Amino acid sequence: MSIFSWKFLSIGHGLMGLMWTIALIGSILTVERLLFFKRFNIDATIFLDGIRNLTNDNKITEAIDLCEREGFPAANVVRTALLDINLPPAELKAHVKSTALLEIPRCEQRIAPLRTIAKISPILGLIGVILAFFNAFRSLQNEGVNYTSSNIFSQEITAAMLLIVVSLAINVFSNLAYNFLYGKVKEMVYQLEWTYNEILQIVFSKK
Repeated sequence: MSIFSWKFLSIGHGLMGLMWTIALIGSILTVERLLFFKRFNIDATIFLDGIRNLTNDNKITEAIDLCEREGFPAANVVRTALLDINLPPAELKAHVKSTALLEIPRCEQRIAPLRTIAKISPILGLIGVILAFFNAFRSLQNEGVNYTSSNIFSQEITAAMLLIVVSLAINVFSNLAYNFLYGKVKEMVYQLEWTYNEILQIVFSKK
């Protein structure tokens, strides 16, 4: 029986198909976030050195263009600081901090559903097991202990075990993906905090 066959997906009154669906959604979210972090895996130290050199040469416009081309969260923080370079210090700091805070949800988006998937998958597996055992014992009660009912009973038990295995596999994968991606988010938040402090030093040195 193929794992993509209708018979397999209909195990547990369709719960197997539902679990495969949420597993697919979790996989898509994980791949999208991995591509996001890979795309913006840029050394902020080297980037800030380039910005510092441009500002020292009074090439503010070129520095802003560089930030727009890079487009990663820390670059957007730097861009805000350079655009508001002529504002009073307090107002400048508020604008830059606001931009940094707005970038955090951008890093965190699409990660929370992985945690939800990790929580609900064992529950779906348990519901499937309960339904499988209910059907198995009902078949024994209705038909008595004979070859047919015993065969149905063994099929339901097999279905229950499959549901348990799949639900636990989804739980493990989702938890691993969530924890790994959350670690990436923490790294990017640290990068935002560091960039916030560095760009303010660069900007205030120009005043």
